[in-house]
Amino acid sequence: MQAFPQPLDVDGGVAVFADAHLGQVERDAEDFLDALEGVRRRGFSTVVLLGDIFHYFIGDPKLETPLLTRTLRGLKEVSSRGLSLRYVEGNRDFFVAGSPYAEAFASWALTDGLRVGAIRYAFVHGDRVNSADLPYRFWRRISKNAVAHGLLKMIPGALARAIVSRTEARLYRSNFRHKRILPEAALLAEGRAARGAGYDALLVGHFHVAKTLADGGAVTHVLPAWLEERKHAEIAPDGTLSIVQENTVERARRRGFGALEEGPAPSSAGA
Repeated sequence: MQAFPQPLDVDGGVAVFADAHLGQVERDAEDFLDALEGVRRRGFSTVVLLGDIFHYFIGDPKLETPLLTRTLRGLKEVSSRGLSLRYVEGNRDFFVAGSPYAEAFASWALTDGLRVGAIRYAFVHGDRVNSADLPYRFWRRISKNAVAHGLLKMIPGALARAIVSRTEARLYRSNFRHKRILPEAALLAEGRAARGAGYDALLVGHFHVAKTLADGGAVTHVLPAWLEERKHAEIAPDGTLSIVQENTVERARRRGFGALEEGPAPSSAGA
């Protein structure tokens, strides 16, 4: 279970984007920035980026790409026009907190919480929800720590890029093999934890499927992946939640490893 902060009161509505994995489809970064500008023009004041917005996001200059550079520039520009961008770290985000790459965001954290109208929403990426997924927990432990960060700093750029490329390819191939069944029991347990922390509902990404789970007062909304569906969640100023499909849906990347099944499962690693 994860710790949730006290909810921050926000006005003007909140849009939530999960799992864009930018860099997979032609013009996806431009489409994503246009979507952010679109919600800003419609009066939204806050966006929660629910992790894995880039296919991988590593806070080290040797791994900076032209796509990352221009997208971060675009994020700073939309932020300067009054849109608060709050990032919830995903499993493909490494060592960004405290780095210059975090400057585009109003906050960067493993969990977040907002009060919109009378409704309190908690946010988490979702990769750590399933505590029974021991292989992923081990991989996360060895890849997201101070030692791994120090080693990254010492590795020459070409070698670091080669390692990231090989690791990314393995993660991509294993994506749906490791997440073929939605771990509903674990998601509901996380929803109960959020409820115990004073929240009315939990929003989760990571699983690349849209589903709402409710049981015993716990409510967990699993959000669709922007990568594959070009959809995002919108929370109106009164707290009402809806899913919105964007007009660039024909440019979405279609899932190539089969549909996610529903039901309990021990694994949550992958995309």
